[in-house]
Amino acid sequence: MTKGQKQFWLAGAALLALSASANAAAPVKKPATKPVQLAQSSPDKTAQNSSAGASSANSDLEARVQALEDALAARDERAQNDRTRLSTLEQTYATQAWTFDNGRPVLATGDGRFTMAVRLRFQSDFASFSQDDTHPAGFAGPADLSTGMVIRRAYFGVEGKVYSDFGYEFRLNLGGSNGGLNATCTNPSVTTTIAGAPGATATSTATGCAIGSIPTAGEGDPLLNKAVISYTGIPFWHLNVGVIEPAFMFEGTTSSGQLIFLERPEIDNIAADLFGAGDSRRGIELGWAKSDTLWAGDNLAITGIFSGGKTGSAAGHGNGGDEPAQVLGRVSERLWTNGLSNISIGASAASILYSGNAAGGGSQTINLQDRPQIRVDGTRLISTGGIAAKTGDMWAVDFGGNLNSLFIGGEYAQFTVDRQCGTLSATLNPQCTSSTAVFDHPTFSGWYLEGSWLITGETKAYTASALNNETGGFQAPIPSRPFSIYGGSWGAWELAVRYANTNLNWHPTQAASTTQLAGILGGEQHVLSVALNWYLNRNVRLMIDDSFVTVKKGTAAIPNRDGQDLNILGVRLQFAN
Repeated sequence: MTKGQKQFWLAGAALLALSASANAAAPVKKPATKPVQLAQSSPDKTAQNSSAGASSANSDLEARVQALEDALAARDERAQNDRTRLSTLEQTYATQAWTFDNGRPVLATGDGRFTMAVRLRFQSDFASFSQDDTHPAGFAGPADLSTGMVIRRAYFGVEGKVYSDFGYEFRLNLGGSNGGLNATCTNPSVTTTIAGAPGATATSTATGCAIGSIPTAGEGDPLLNKAVISYTGIPFWHLNVGVIEPAFMFEGTTSSGQLIFLERPEIDNIAADLFGAGDSRRGIELGWAKSDTLWAGDNLAITGIFSGGKTGSAAGHGNGGDEPAQVLGRVSERLWTNGLSNISIGASAASILYSGNAAGGGSQTINLQDRPQIRVDGTRLISTGGIAAKTGDMWAVDFGGNLNSLFIGGEYAQFTVDRQCGTLSATLNPQCTSSTAVFDHPTFSGWYLEGSWLITGETKAYTASALNNETGGFQAPIPSRPFSIYGGSWGAWELAVRYANTNLNWHPTQAASTTQLAGILGGEQHVLSVALNWYLNRNVRLMIDDSFVTVKKGTAAIPNRDGQDLNILGVRLQFAN
């Protein structure tokens, strides 16, 4: 390359370098386009919106925090309340509180699961007998019943509950039918009967026990009157076990402290003595009772009982003897109530499964008998005597009701005994294949009708559901103005009337039969009683009964030889809580 060419290329390279440098230094122009504007591009609006969003978020957060704080506070309050209740229960669990309910002291634990109430009942009876001065020829009935007094009942006991579902009742009777203590004297070689004993004849003239004899009690009331454990944990049901007092028959479901008259009618007493009812019975009772069962205001109660002998009797507990056994039951229904007035009906039935053996394995007998609605003298004016029988049955129907201060009630009962052949000839009576074969079925009956009027206007309350006959059925009135001399109040007054008829005769015209078992001349008794009751307060009562008694009893030859008319004036002073 020549020198001139080399200078030419150097000058061109320099020119190109200067052009590139100039282009790099010049600014680059962009196409002219319309700028895109974003929403809320204004700085003031953006700031405002940012502030509002933050405020809303803070408010929500504060609300959530407040709700959480409130829930925590409520939880703490509940926990504190639970701790307070638990502490209170712990402090009061062993605390005892005494209260007085109807004059009845009641001790209870702080939680109410354990209670104990003291029960008292005292009845002092006086009776005066007025009898006929003259009697038919051959008269052998009692002509001089004993005027006097008797402590009819002197109950002392406790009752209550344990663990809420279990109940108990224990009661002693320090009184009793002293006038009915017709004792016998038993000797290995001599047996003597005191005059006037049940079944005794006019020739029983002994006045004391033979030397070496062992006196045995007759009819006195048992000391142990009641000892029951109850279970009530199942709604509407109750189970009683021990020495019970069965709820049976109309008057039998009324406490002795609530009776209108001094004594229950004869048919109720016969059922109590022979068919397993009455107090002091060893047995078991299952009952169900519920109000508003079939319709509003009704009350249905059903009870079933299996019972043995009384606690005061050792019959059937020695060699060769078995204890009496009975099954019985009752259904009652209160048909209607308006709160003050009530109407009820009922039915009762019982069967003697085994009448028990006499001492030493003697023959089995059933004896229907009762006094004329008084216990001061223990003499029975009507009695079938011992009927050779192992079994027997009975049934009864009843009704009761009150309309404000008026009350009316009644009952009919029929008793049947399965009489055995004994020594009856099998030749004349083919069914008598043995002495214990049943030959016939003597049947007896009785009924009564009673009514009362509460002069001072009170009403009889009806206890719809009850565990036993101490609280069931129609109750005595509660005086609206208890007796007080200074207060000018006189308690409640009641006038009552009852007529009772009991017939213990069976085919009396066959009493002398030799081809069949003789008829039974137990007698027929009519009692018209008029009563005036003064309820000084809920606990103290004075009762006056005037009874007009007619007895028809005799022999086949002289049907009314031992019949008589008499008047009995009875007075009772009672305290019951």
